[in-house]
Amino acid sequence: MRTAALHRALTEPAEPDLRALPGTVAALLTELDAPPRLGAHLRAVHDVAAHLLDALAEAYPGLAVSAEEVLFGAATHDIGKVVFPSELSGPGSAHEPAGYELLVAHGVEP
Repeated sequence: MRTAALHRALTEPAEPDLRALPGTVAALLTELDAPPRLGAHLRAVHDVAAHLLDALAEAYPGLAVSAEEVLFGAATHDIGKVVFPSELSGPGSAHEPAGYELLVAHGVEP
């Protein structure tokens, strides 16, 4: 069952340890029955973004950056691939406007 596999991709411990996606994003991915591969990818990118933000804050403590916005963008940057799953493993950009539309349609502010 894809939903169980998606749940594992979003929550199971990983090596290295990955941070959880924002709850609203994880819930939306579950509601959309997103491919587990997409969930795992978004979780990994979100985690890398969090590490980069930590390093940036350490190197430039006075720099104003909205960590919440960066992390949200990292967690949702490919969400349109739910609609265009062929773009999970191949080229294409149709997922980009589709992702924005999905977020708006589900009341998740981009």
